Order: sequence, then C-alpha cells, then structure tokens
Amino acid sequence: MLDYDDLFSSNSDDNQVDGNEPALDLNSFSSSAVDDRRKKRMRAKKGKDRLLKTLLTVALVGIITCSIVAGSFIVYVFTAVDGTMEENLNDLKLNFTTTIYVQNAKSEWVEYQRLHGQFNRIWVPYDRNLAQKKDETYNGIPENLVNAFIAIEDKRFRVHDGVDWKRTVSAFANMFLHFYSSNQGGSTVTQQLVKNLTGDTSQKPSRKIREIMRARYLESHYSKDTIIECYLNTIALGHGMYGVEVASNYYFGKSVNELSLLECATLASITKSPAKFVPDEQPENNKLRRETVLKEMRSQGYITKDEYNKALKEKLNLVASKEQLNESEVNNYFVDALIVQVTKDLAKKYGYDETHASTNFYSGGYKIYATVNPDIQSTVDTVFSNSDTYGIKGKDGQKLQGSFTVMDYEGHVLGLAGGIGQKTVNLGMSGFNRAINAVRQPGSTMKPIAAYSLAIENGLINYSSIVNDTATNYNGWTPVNWYKSYWGNITVQYALERSVNTIPVYLVNKLTPQASYDFLTQKLGVTTLNNNDIDLSPLGMGGTNGGITTLESAAAYAVFGNGGLYYKPMLYKKVEDQHGEVILSEDTEKHLAISDDTATVMNHLLQNVVYGSNGTGKGAASYIPNMKIYAKTGTSNNSNDLWFVGGSPYYVASCWCGYDTQQAISDSAIAMKMWGAVMSKIHSGLEAKQFTDSSYAVKKYYCTSTGLLATDSCPSKAVGWYKKGSVPGACKTHGGKLLETPKEEKEESKPENEKQE
Repeated sequence: MLDYDDLFSSNSDDNQVDGNEPALDLNSFSSSAVDDRRKKRMRAKKGKDRLLKTLLTVALVGIITCSIVAGSFIVYVFTAVDGTMEENLNDLKLNFTTTIYVQNAKSEWVEYQRLHGQFNRIWVPYDRNLAQKKDETYNGIPENLVNAFIAIEDKRFRVHDGVDWKRTVSAFANMFLHFYSSNQGGSTVTQQLVKNLTGDTSQKPSRKIREIMRARYLESHYSKDTIIECYLNTIALGHGMYGVEVASNYYFGKSVNELSLLECATLASITKSPAKFVPDEQPENNKLRRETVLKEMRSQGYITKDEYNKALKEKLNLVASKEQLNESEVNNYFVDALIVQVTKDLAKKYGYDETHASTNFYSGGYKIYATVNPDIQSTVDTVFSNSDTYGIKGKDGQKLQGSFTVMDYEGHVLGLAGGIGQKTVNLGMSGFNRAINAVRQPGSTMKPIAAYSLAIENGLINYSSIVNDTATNYNGWTPVNWYKSYWGNITVQYALERSVNTIPVYLVNKLTPQASYDFLTQKLGVTTLNNNDIDLSPLGMGGTNGGITTLESAAAYAVFGNGGLYYKPMLYKKVEDQHGEVILSEDTEKHLAISDDTATVMNHLLQNVVYGSNGTGKGAASYIPNMKIYAKTGTSNNSNDLWFVGGSPYYVASCWCGYDTQQAISDSAIAMKMWGAVMSKIHSGLEAKQFTDSSYAVKKYYCTSTGLLATDSCPSKAVGWYKKGSVPGACKTHGGKLLETPKEEKEESKPENEKQE
C-alpha cells in the first residue's frame, strides 16, 4: 500500500527537478498532467541539444574546411609561386646618376657635374657599425636617417622575416571593418624594396603574393643592413629624385652624412606620398608628418627626450635648389669630349655596342675622376665664347670657328673648346665638338712632328746643318715656298724659324714618306690621317687629305717639352662604378717617341719661332713674358686653316681657327691671338719656370755661314743645341780658335733676306 508520506516525498523530489521553478501544487494537478509537463520539458531540452550539436558540427566542419583550404593555399604559395629575384642587392644594375669629380687647388677631389638619364639617383653606402660610432671618416648613410625610416615605415623591420603579418592582417581587416581612420599600409621596407626593384605595381592579389614571397626571399639571402641600404638608395623622394643622397643635396644643399636629426625626419616624411609631403611645396603637411616621425623615434627608443625636444625646436633650413645637384642643361666642351672618351673606352673594354655604351654612361652611376682644371676650363670657355671679338665674319657671312686643347706634359687634358661663341647644345644633339671632331689640314705645324724631329733623331741633320732651299722636282711636283722664292743655303734653324717649305719636303723624301707616316701614327698618336697622306706634300707641308685635331696636335707637341715622352691624351684618371670599384683607368702607358736629347734640340729650335727676329710666331712672346715658350704656326692652302701650337714649361696647347664651310681667313694671326688669350690668363701668377734640358744635349756657338762650330774668327755666330753624338766639327772656313761653350744663351738669327754661303 502506498504511503502518502512516501508519495509526497517522491513528488517533492520531482518538484525540485528544475531548481529554477517553484514546487508544484499537487492538489491542483492530476498525475497525468504532471507527466505531460515533464515530457515536454525533456523534448525541448533534447531539441536544444541537437541544435547545439548541429551548430558545433557545422562550425567544426567549417574550421576544418578553412584549414584545409588555407593549408592548400599556403602549400600552393610556397610551391607554385616563384618568389625568387634576379636582382643582386650587392651589385644592383639600376639607373644611377653619373658624377664627374675634379681636383681643387688642394688636390682634393670635389664634385664637378652630374649626368643622368631618366632616373636621378646617387648611391651612398650604409655601414651600421661606423654609423653608430659616428666615425669621422664615414661618409655614408647616418644612423638617424635609417632609424627615422624604420620608425615611420616599418617599426618591426629588424625582427620580421620580410613580412609583418600582424600589420598585413590588420591592414586587410581594416579594408572591410574600417576600425582605423585611414587605410593602413601593410608593406614592409623589404616589400617596398621589392616593388621599387621590380616595378611590379599590379592591383591583383597575385602581385601581393609575389611581393610577399620575394620579400621573404630577400630576407633569406641578404642582411638587414644591405636591404635598408638598397631601400634608401632607390625610393622616390619627389621632383624626379631617387635615393636619399640626391634628395639631401636638393632639399638641404648637403650630403646625406651631414644631415641633422630634423632633416632626417623630413626626408623620412616624404616617401609615404612625395606629391603630398615634399617640404618645399607642402611645408605644413611635411611638418606634421615629420613631427610624427620624431614622436615614433622617441617612443621606439631611437632618440632621447632631449634630442626629441631639440629637434622640434630646430628651424628647418630648406634650400630646395637644383643648383645643388650640379647639373647643367648644356655641357661645356670638355664634358662632351669626356663622355665620348669614357663611352668608347667602356665599349672597347666590355664589348658594348655604341648605343648601349652611351645609355650605360648616363645610367651606370659612375664616378668619373676627370683631368680638367676648372679654372683653366673656365678661362677657355670665357675666351672662346667671345664671338664678338673672335668670330670674324667670312665673305658669306659665316662666323669664324675654332678649337683649343690645353694639356699638361703627362697627357692630362686640362681644358678644351670646340667652337667660338656661346655653346647652346650638347654633343649628340646637333652639337659638334671641333676639338675632337674637326679634322683639318695642319699646315706648317706638321713640319716639326713629321720631318724635323725624326730627321734629328736619325742623325740626318742637326740644329745648324746647312740645307739648300731651292726648287726641286719630285716626280713632276715642285714645292713652292709661301714667300714665292728660294733662299739657297740656309741653316736648319733658320728653315724652321721661317717655315720654309722646301726643307721639310726634302727631309721627308730622305726619310721616306712611309717612315714619316709611321712615326706620326705609331709614335705620336695621330689617328686621323689616311693612306693618301703617305706622300711628300701632306707630310712635308701639312696639306693632308685627312688631317688632325687640336687634341692630337697638343699631345704630339708635348714631346718637345717633356723629354720626348708621348702620352695618350686622357680626359679622366679613373672611372668607378657606384660601389667604388675601379672599372676604367687612364692609359698611363707612355713610350719614348724621341730621345730626350732630340726633344731638347727641337725645343730650342721651336723657341726661335717665337724669339727669333724672323720667327713666324714672334708675337707670342708677349703672352708669357716671364718664361720661355716653344711654338709653331700653321697655315693651310688658301689660308683656310690657321694654327698655333706651342708650350710653356707648365702646359702645351693647340689652337685651330677656320670656317665650317672653308674659305680664307682675313686675320692671319687669329689663332695665335686666341692661344695667347688663354695661355696668358692661365699662367698669370705662376712662378717662373724653365724647361729641363737633357744632360745628353749641349749648347755651342755655331757659324751661321757654315753651320759648324764657331771660332773667334767667324763673322756671324749664334747659339745652337746639339745631341752629344751629333756635334758638328769646327769651322775651318774662317779659321781661328774654337769658342768656349756659352754660359748664357744669346741666340742670334740671320737677317731675313741674307743668303748663306
């Protein structure tokens, strides 16, 4: 029998099944109603459990599916996407600005001019150890500049593997959720470098994947320092400038290693958007941005509080001038010639074709250490730009043109002009540099280099040898003198002083034209003659079929002032690539063109052209009054070409004048005047100096009648210079005692129309 107490007790337990509900009043419900209620609750609970299980199952399946998809995607990315890069960060082959350097008065190399194509950038190195030590000899990227860019562009640069995943995910999420006020860039410094190097700016997701993989590739192959160095040398910083060095030059007028903390922050502010943040055009935007950069540098521990506050108070000294870039819209003639020589030498050494070599010159980032003396070049430019004085008009209205080359005695070209008048175009843009391109007849300037020097070298003549100025037939051709007559027996000294035509023709004939031609082309570096010039008239009188330039003329005449050594004319001493490796060196190989005693004899013979009473160049003596010069004048057929070539103990120079469309020149002394205008200025203030005479040459008195050594009975005598092995004997015609060697040189010349015996 059921006990009520037991039943209540049991129901009480049932009523407490759901502790959140009050106990049921059993008197209000029947037993079946209680059962129904309990069943409903159980069914509802089971339904909730089934729904929860279903949702959990779906979520788990989704997670597994996403994991599989993500895993497959990652496998695809790492196996199918090519993340390698061909670029070698240790030797980047990008477009860099070529810079020309020259030596100043202290022999220090200083920047002279920059040349570039589409991209204007100069490589500057980064050495973290030296930058942190602030080594005084370090001229690379300063640590503050590196830290400024890292602080604002990629704060985890030193620790990530090329991709900042936190930043990347955040940037991606912000595209949809917009929890940042502006779009956040996810690219690291390494990724930006990849973009700069590849130029890959596609908006497709595949581009971002390639960029990520390439960034990881760079990080696995190069150090962080190499990556940041390349990045800072390739970024765009406004106004067509790339890299921090050119930007530093333009904005602040200084090299990057001289930047202050504020200036470093200013440059770091630009790269986000050059058009928006360049300090010269958007000063307020840049100010706000650089203050942010400084704040980030402070918060990230790169600078102290004092440094931060000091930088904020500092006034930004902005230069923003293209003059600081040492660019020139129109190059001077030396630079044009330098470009030609370096381009040819690059092509020759590395097998480039002409077009590639030229393009490579402007984009190779070369450092060219040029031979030009800026002061001398400025003087040359000033004289030759004066067309009002020197641009004599021809019969057809043309203005006279000319060229000029001045060198030292080791082949270094110090100044050069390729035309008279203001230079308005560059070579290769309808420009013409006559110093290297105008191949013109040398006239009588050919005589010393093709006839006299070789004849003395071979012992055919000496300083005072008697030669016969007479009409001589050479296979139907007879040379005629400019003075339309013949003087009979004269000395070699007089023949050269008066620029007699018959004597050098006679000497070339005795030497043979082939020997003379070979001497010019193989010993004196003349490259502009042709086979038709292997003849008496071209070599003896300078009426060539080819011709010569002032560049090669000056180099040939240098042998008379430096002891007979020939140096190839060079416009650079060395060329380095952007990493400082020497890729071209000057052609320092020299050879003995003539012996030093022959050079001394020729030097003194050519001095007579200037100081002799009948010298064709005697007007030049006034240009350099405190020291001796040697020289030779030259006039081609019909006075179409006028030359003056000569040297002082310091420099040798060649000047040519003529019309581009050949015609007679009215002023026969114009070449000497222009030579003198330059040489007088560049010698102003120089200490007086003498030529060094060979110890194998001696000076003696000679009899002007016989050409033999003079005695006290000889009626006319002069001082001559002789190779010790070619000293003539004593004059027996006049007898007497042989004169002693003169202690002071007092040269005398025969009267203009006096004939020798």
